[in-house]
Amino acid sequence: MKKHFLFFTIIFMFVSCIPTNEERAEKLVSDCIKDYLTYPDSYEAISTIIDSTSINISIIEDILLHTKEITEYHSKIKTLESKIVSAQFTIRTNAPYSGYYSEWQREKYNRAESEKEECELEIQRLNEKLYKDFTELKEFADNLYNKEDNGWFVIHRFRSKSNYGESQPPQEMTFFCDKNFEWCQGWTSQQYEIISKIINCIIDSETEKELLDNLKDMQIILFLYNYD
Repeated sequence: MKKHFLFFTIIFMFVSCIPTNEERAEKLVSDCIKDYLTYPDSYEAISTIIDSTSINISIIEDILLHTKEITEYHSKIKTLESKIVSAQFTIRTNAPYSGYYSEWQREKYNRAESEKEECELEIQRLNEKLYKDFTELKEFADNLYNKEDNGWFVIHRFRSKSNYGESQPPQEMTFFCDKNFEWCQGWTSQQYEIISKIINCIIDSETEKELLDNLKDMQIILFLYNYD
């Protein structure tokens, strides 16, 4: 009987030494966070909540990159459209009329005509790229979830000093970890909120124009400028 008791005691001690998933998650994300802190010694974990997830993290990366490209294409198209308006004004004011027509006016007219044509061709090219990226975004959104759980969704709260060495309120980050807690990818809660909205916009949008209209009110560039 004593032998059995000793055996179960050893088993209990062995099992109790195995870290829980929450502990493994906290260790992984804590190491990740401290790598980016100016004062890593000021780091203090507050809480870690985990749940299984079937989200394909690599698809989120693709979605962010394609969304950034779409917003850049849209910005370039707007700039080109402004150039076309300016060129059209130059064309109208320097068009050949009866009477005196200077060489200087002719040169301005020809340059404006050439610029207008180049801008129109570039807009056509960018619209084709925009449509291609939008089509791929829809495909990414359709394949965002795997059929089975493939990792962990982690919400982690912690304290740390700012880059200037000042105390700051508790912070919260969202992480995706692989099944074995060997790697993770994380964002601030504000960033992840924007990511979720982007994904919902893609799912809800039927055309690239509708997507751009939906994204317009999110101040998306404030997040994506850091995503290079």
